[in-house]
Amino acid sequence: MKTQQTNTQNAIYDPKDPKYWDLNSLQYELQRTFDICHGCRMCFDYCGSFETLFKTLDSYAEGDVTKINEKDIQNIIDLCYHCKLCYVNCPYTDKDQHPFHLNFAGLMQRAVHIRAKKNGIKLRDKILQNSDFAGKINSNILSGIVNFTMKSEFHRRVIEKILKIHRNKLMPEFHKTPFARWFKKHKKIQNPKHQVVLFSTCFVNYNQPSIGKDAVFVLEKNECNIEHPKQNCCGMPGINTGDLDFALKKIKGNLISLYPYANKGYKILVINPTCSMTLRKEYPLYAGLIGKTQQEKKEWEDKAKLIAQQTMDISEFLFSLKKQNMLNTNFQSTPNSIAYHAPCHLRAQWKGFPARDLLKLLPNTQVGFVAQCCGHDGTWSMKKEYFELSLKYGRKAFTELQSKESNCVTTDCPLAALQLKQGMNLSEVPLHPIQILAKSYKKPEEKGFPNPIS
Repeated sequence: MKTQQTNTQNAIYDPKDPKYWDLNSLQYELQRTFDICHGCRMCFDYCGSFETLFKTLDSYAEGDVTKINEKDIQNIIDLCYHCKLCYVNCPYTDKDQHPFHLNFAGLMQRAVHIRAKKNGIKLRDKILQNSDFAGKINSNILSGIVNFTMKSEFHRRVIEKILKIHRNKLMPEFHKTPFARWFKKHKKIQNPKHQVVLFSTCFVNYNQPSIGKDAVFVLEKNECNIEHPKQNCCGMPGINTGDLDFALKKIKGNLISLYPYANKGYKILVINPTCSMTLRKEYPLYAGLIGKTQQEKKEWEDKAKLIAQQTMDISEFLFSLKKQNMLNTNFQSTPNSIAYHAPCHLRAQWKGFPARDLLKLLPNTQVGFVAQCCGHDGTWSMKKEYFELSLKYGRKAFTELQSKESNCVTTDCPLAALQLKQGMNLSEVPLHPIQILAKSYKKPEEKGFPNPIS
């Protein structure tokens, strides 16, 4: 294979290309990629995929990739939890214009799609990927009962037995009043300077609406008129499980809802970096699968490209205001010290670390920076067979954040926050950076931080 490392004719990551779905093409690209990775090994401690790959190849003479069996290949695929850090750090990718044109993360995704098309989707994946359905049936008046059940050892054992969701995994709570319902009653500010759409995400809507409320507070402090049109899950869970029919339904729903605003020039501000990455990078890639005719497919793809162009992480938008000297910096209180965790899917967008840079604007505040994967990665860490591994792969993040000895831990990803709480044995779920800003705009007596800014 060494002589074939620059043969990139099977390095195909566009699902609209018929060759994307070709099993022989996939097999060739798996061998080519495994051969390159075997010779590099920079990612040896990233995740179980690489650990298993290198251990397997080391058992063969000269690391012959042609001898790797199907069972090991499927194990490597399953141990990839789509953090994308290998692509972010790999020196052999198309982003660096390297002739190897390597994309390990994209290859694992392609393999999942081909396998799902052949074998279908497991029941557990169908349940875990449908966050909108879970939110609708578990919020409202049932939220208290559901939350009690998820803390019951007996019920968690039953759930683990039936659905193979680990009994010890800290799960998100559901709330009686979803964010979308709260927002409908929220009065808008007068004479705004900026027009934005808030993509609150399904997690914020059903599980942590307080983040959405704080986002509204901060945006209005910065003179934004906020729209919150009908929206559903971004579709990433379906993309990760290989259920593209499900993912495309979610993508189409959001394209219909968001396009009119994007067409008017509204910025689409996303709270969760996984969702902003999906709108930016995945929508243009997959939207062309919607529609029957080529004309329809192109129209959906064009809409996706415009939405991607208008999408921003919420902290990225606020920091853009700072660059224009338009950010409200009238902060009234501070936590004094913050340990900031940079999520993998934020890093995969190549937009820097705007939340960290915003937090550095707080007077008398030290911000410790940690860029290590927490190991949560969507629903992967919830699964019985991967829960312990998720804590293992998140250990670097836990240890580095604890070493900061800060008064406050924060991360842009609400799901990562759950993992950090469990892995670090914290008494409270880490705040989203937007929540820190919201508290910092308030005096201590107004439920801000204890330390006033004079």
